[in-house]
Amino acid sequence: MEVLGVKESVVQYLRKKIIVGELAPGQKLSEVQLASLLGVSRPPLREAFRVLENEHLVVSNPRKGACVSRLSVEDLREVFEARVMIECYAIDLLKAKKVRKLPDMEAALKATFSLSVPSYEDKDDVLRYLETVIAFHRKLIESTGNHWVQRFYNSIHPSLTRYEFIYTYLPGQPNRWRREHKEILSLVETGNHEKAKELLRSHIYAVVDLLEKKIVRESPRPPLRQG
Repeated sequence: MEVLGVKESVVQYLRKKIIVGELAPGQKLSEVQLASLLGVSRPPLREAFRVLENEHLVVSNPRKGACVSRLSVEDLREVFEARVMIECYAIDLLKAKKVRKLPDMEAALKATFSLSVPSYEDKDDVLRYLETVIAFHRKLIESTGNHWVQRFYNSIHPSLTRYEFIYTYLPGQPNRWRREHKEILSLVETGNHEKAKELLRSHIYAVVDLLEKKIVRESPRPPLRQG
């Protein structure tokens, strides 16, 4: 139990550092340095690397060790396609189960009304802000009562949060997603599930489009060839 507790603490520490960019994409993760910094032995550190590798936050190479996974347009598209698939299926499950009352989603929506975008310098506030916003989508998944669907969604949640950490500071977005969250909820509660899925898809892919442009704009360009 003590080893599991140490491992989970290391996982949470590294996960947060990767999500907020304090451990940069492609950065090598030195077992010696991290073990010394965190005051842990190397076995639970290696276990933590394996957990983060399953979350696609870390890449391990038998000869080169572990490093932070890179951000890319291709990876962005794939993880958000998985998100769309799971969330739309959640709406299908709610329809099949004839679930109309969604108090947890309503509460998650209300919790965002007083939110203001935090300072970029305070990364803890940014993560709390993101969790409050994303809670609407997590409560959609939890409302299905299907624990396997929840597990699948939780497995991609760290990667989603990592990309959405970039999205937080795109201007003019909070009012839009609040309005769309409210409309999606209303459509599900009134039984218009197909329309709800249509809006949900456009809602998520709008984020993808904005992030894709930002990633391309900020990606380092190869040097110009001479001659």
